[in-house]
Amino acid sequence: MAGCRICKQEMLTAQGCAIGTVHINGKVYPRIKAGDARDFNPSMEEGERCGDCGAMKGFFHHFGCDIERCPVCGMQMISCDCEDVYYEGIGEE
Repeated sequence: MAGCRICKQEMLTAQGCAIGTVHINGKVYPRIKAGDARDFNPSMEEGERCGDCGAMKGFFHHFGCDIERCPVCGMQMISCDCEDVYYEGIGEE
């Protein structure tokens, strides 16, 4: 079982990540939800889970998901070139 580093939920049983924003270059942006029109998989069906992180359609991808798209540049969130990316919850125990 794998836990999300930012929301601390079990990724394969939670509906999605509980953290809905990401800080990028000093500004706060809403994260793109699984199955959203801007998501890498916009054709998800209701009740379907992300094949990587387990987030259900309409919920936020979990931290480190290969499918999450950056809300600023549109590339993969885990490997985009945006600077100063910060999530609430990282490093907080």
